[in-house]
Amino acid sequence: MSVAARTQLELVCPACRSPLPDLARCESCGRTYGRVGDLPDLRLEYPDPILSWDEDMALARQLAEAAERLDFADLLRMQWRMIDRPPELADRFVRSDLGAVARSSEYLDAIDEALAGPLGPGDRLLEVGCGTGPLAIAAAARGCEVAATDFSMRWLVLAHKRLAEAGARDVTLACSSAERAPFADGSFDVVVASDVIEHASDQRAFVAGCARMLKPGGLLFLATPNRFSLGLEPHVRLWGVGFLPRPLAKRYARAVRKSTYEHVRLRSALGLRRLLRAEALEPRIVPPAIPPATQQLYDGLELRLVRAYNRLRRYAPVRMALLAVGPFFHVFGRKEAR
Repeated sequence: MSVAARTQLELVCPACRSPLPDLARCESCGRTYGRVGDLPDLRLEYPDPILSWDEDMALARQLAEAAERLDFADLLRMQWRMIDRPPELADRFVRSDLGAVARSSEYLDAIDEALAGPLGPGDRLLEVGCGTGPLAIAAAARGCEVAATDFSMRWLVLAHKRLAEAGARDVTLACSSAERAPFADGSFDVVVASDVIEHASDQRAFVAGCARMLKPGGLLFLATPNRFSLGLEPHVRLWGVGFLPRPLAKRYARAVRKSTYEHVRLRSALGLRRLLRAEALEPRIVPPAIPPATQQLYDGLELRLVRAYNRLRRYAPVRMALLAVGPFFHVFGRKEAR
């Protein structure tokens, strides 16, 4: 089979930073790169605690082959079955992802507000850790020049399928890390990472890589759960995980959910501010409203609590308290303009 991916933005070798007109081999340093179909694998390493590089590539090739006969939704369900997640978590993750384009559009609205103007033609946006690419679709629909990367090739195959179904064929796709993104420094007006930083093994290096991609005056946007939320931890759907030391949190998730917690490292608002300031980004952190697209994932008591949260966060003293114990953050990091 063939996975076709068009490349619009110029890519560079992540190892030596030289232009990369041939995606299979860097002429400057001689490094060779793999691919799945036409999707370039520009990773230099793959420190995933769950799957090896070879396992990720094998799953990606199976998904790419199945993409010829399955639609995006069925391909997504197939991915969760392949990595053997508990059914109750997998079902929720699928429902969340299928509604993610609407949620991503609301992220872009928040970015518009932070920029004091709408994103559109002339703006370059990079989504790192793109997953299935919902934000790339939403940004492309607004006329932005968009690139999307993910550290896992299997997710990039899913993103390609979703982009094709949405008719967003002019998004540049590459399998790479944020730390070694295959673009020239200062290429983007906005870099976005939604539900990604908590999965980074070296979070400071992750933020540094994102900051390097920004133009002077550019904006980094992160959406991430709060470690000290009083609500359910979204990755394993358990109470109180963030208040536990990591070794105990991992045992808790394994015992109750039969799920690994190796790949999740949530941060508090204070921790996020320190990360951004360490990379010369001026931070602003907001406990956002929970949008309608996300509310559809809840019912019963949880839905009532979500609605109460949205009402209460309108009050400034409550918003201050939510920076400590709220469920979720929007994080804006502005790069200094020269």
